Amino acid sequence: MDYFRGTKKQISPCIVSKAKYALNLKKNKPFNTKICSYEYWCKVIDTFSLKNNLTSKNTQEAKNKFKSLIK
Repeated sequence: MDYFRGTKKQISPCIVSKAKYALNLKKNKPFNTKICSYEYWCKVIDTFSLKNNLTSKNTQEAKNKFKSLIK
């Protein structure tokens, strides 16, 4: 289970899968149909970017993949 940074609020596993793919932490593209808001997506991306010490460029690229991964 993954949680938002500094909280005990769990992140949706389906969104985690998509976020890890967007951040190139996972190679296989997820096929789940879970959707979320852009704000939620950004929080998830920021959480994993900080957790994995990713650059701001990688973070921004992952945020830009919102429309292609979250339908």
